[in-house]
Formats: sequence, C-alpha cells, structure tokens
Amino acid sequence: MSAYLGPVRTAIITFPFLALVLALPFLVVVYRRYGAFSWWRAVVIYSFVFYLLSAYFLIILPLPSRAAVAQFTGPKYNLEPFMALRYFVHTTVFVPTNPHTWLAALKQSAFIQPFFNVVLTIPFGFYLRYYFKRSVPQIILMSFGLSLFFELTQLSGLYGYYPRPYRLFDVDDLILNTTGGFLGGVFAPILMRALPSRDIIDAKSQARGARVTLARRFAAFIIDFFLFSGIIGVLIQILLHLLGLDQLPGFLGNYVLPLFFVFVLWPAFNQGQTLGKSLVRIKIVRTNGQPIGFWRLFLRESLLYGLALPSFMGLNYFFGEYFGAFHRTEINLAALGFFGLLSLLFLINFAWEIISRHHRFFYDAWTDTTQISTFPWLGYHEDRILGLEHKHVKEIHHYSCGR
Repeated sequence: MSAYLGPVRTAIITFPFLALVLALPFLVVVYRRYGAFSWWRAVVIYSFVFYLLSAYFLIILPLPSRAAVAQFTGPKYNLEPFMALRYFVHTTVFVPTNPHTWLAALKQSAFIQPFFNVVLTIPFGFYLRYYFKRSVPQIILMSFGLSLFFELTQLSGLYGYYPRPYRLFDVDDLILNTTGGFLGGVFAPILMRALPSRDIIDAKSQARGARVTLARRFAAFIIDFFLFSGIIGVLIQILLHLLGLDQLPGFLGNYVLPLFFVFVLWPAFNQGQTLGKSLVRIKIVRTNGQPIGFWRLFLRESLLYGLALPSFMGLNYFFGEYFGAFHRTEINLAALGFFGLLSLLFLINFAWEIISRHHRFFYDAWTDTTQISTFPWLGYHEDRILGLEHKHVKEIHHYSCGR
C-alpha cells in the first residue's frame, strides 16, 4: 500500500504549486468562455488536474538511481497480450470451482497490480463523460492515449533521463487502463445524478457574465501589470539602447513608459480595453456608457498608477527595509507623513468599496468611469437554468430506467 500512498503524498505536496501556476490561465479561459467564475467548475477542473498529477506520479515513482537502472538486465517490454491473466491463473491460489480460494486470490499481487491499472483510469473516464461530455467511443480512444503516454514515459526511461527503461512497457497495461476509462465513462451517468450537469454550470456562469467582479478585474490587472508591462518594459529598454538613450532615468523606462503604453495608449486605441481586460472580456467606459476618451483615460490611470501606487511605494521606501534603518530627519518625517496619509486614505477607500461590494474605487468615481462586461450575454434567466435542471433529471431517469 505504501507504494501507492507515496506518489499520492508527492502529488499533494506538488499540487498547490501547480494550481497556482494554472490559476491565471484558468481564470482567463473561464471569463472568456463562460463570463463568470464558478466554484463548482473550479472544483471539477482542479480535482481533475490533481487526479492526473497523482496518476502520473503513480506510474513514475519511486525513482531509482541511474546507476541502479544501468545494472538492469530484464526485458524492456511485453507485447504479448493477456499475460497478466495467465500469470494470475498460474501463480495464485485461485481455483474457479472452490469459492474459498477467491478472496485469498484477490489479496495476492497477481490480482492487485492488474486491478490497480483498471482503477487508475476509471476517474479519467468519469471526468471525460461528466464534464467534457465525451462519448463512450471517444473515452475509449482517449483512455488508450493516456495509457500509451504512461507506457511510453516508462519505455523512454523517463524521457531519456535513465540509460534504459526502469519499468516494463506492457501491452496488458494498455488493455487494463483502457478498460478502466471505459468503465468510468459507462457508469458516469449513475454518479452524475447527484451532480449539477455541465449545461447547468455553463448556463449559471453565462447568466452572471454581465457582472464585473473584483476577481475578474484582478485577473486583468495581473496580466497587464506583471506580464504585459514587463514585456513592454524590456522592449522599451532595448529600443532606448538602440537609440543611444541609455542616459534616461531607469524609472522612466522601467515604470512610466511601460505603464503609459499598457494602461493608456493601448486601451485608448482599443475601445477602453487593455490586453488583460480584453482577455477577460471587460472594458472601461464612461458611466453613461459612452467610450472613454484619451484624456479621461489618462487622468484615471494617473490617479491609480501616478498617485495611489507611488504613495504605497514611497511609504515602503521611507520606512526602509527595517524600521531601524529609517533616518529621522525633518524631510523624511514629512515625506513619511504625506505618503502615510495618502496610503491610509486609499486603503480606506479600497476597503470600503470591497466590503460594500460596489467596487467603484476613487479613480473611477473622480473620472466618472466604470468597467462593463463585453461578454456576449444572451440573457439567460432563471427559467432557462430551471429548464436545464429539469432536462438533466429527465435524462438521468431515462438512463436509469430505460437502459
């Protein structure tokens, strides 16, 4: 049992880091396709990712040393099908005519190993049928593909890291894994009776697609401020170097010009959409719905990136890395008080807008702007969602009673 629990523990440790890496792409896909974030969709997708990660570790762990693998002399592959069945019949205590031997045979490794290969891909078939809405023939083909990936990983010696395979490429594993995926797909509708259907999840998300949530705005901010601005900053530095303008202050090339391009110039010619806002389908407009002009957009972004953000940066600078490093001169104390007051006011505004759920921060209020969704909202209503739920119940009833 420890041979199986060890890889799962490794997956549990690794998963949070993988989940963090996938969080932003996941949010972008969700907002572009469905208009709103759904907790249930996140649970399904992330549990599927965790399952795949666990399955992968189960087939590659534990890892032996390269020196030990170099000493292996056994076969690298088995291309003869149903060897596992013959091995079970000839090496276990199983006697078909003696029921007393059946339970004991199930506890022997000749049964446990093939049984594990079937169980390994049952969840894969379930996820494909439930969330990805694949047909049984497609599930069979995709389960075979997943199993083939596992077996080729082993045959390649973990993609060439080992001098030879440290586990056997076995055609029986392909058969057993594919069978497991098939079983998961066939029996999925039974478990789906207790779960919301994919259509219901999508409809509820699309019904909320017109809302611009704080998480949606934050996803756009991460893309623009940390990814897009960083790329533009590098390009600007290269351009300044080619033009012989290296003597310009680094603050200008690393902060001012990239932010101006990303948050002012780009959206000014893209209907109020930065790159991040385009990806999550939102844009900045005036509160009356009219397009935002260049100067209004410039003022809005200057309040945020030219006043609010520098006040926090200035406060951090004057505090120093440690408070003990702060030099108490009159100028420094005055600067500390100024930046501290601004930061406090901005924090109060941010906290109040988040608590009240208005999400209309000072820079929008002062420039008479707002953010709206550009998701092609089709006007889904509660009766639409209820109709899908009723359809889901009828389909499950048809499956359980008519097949």
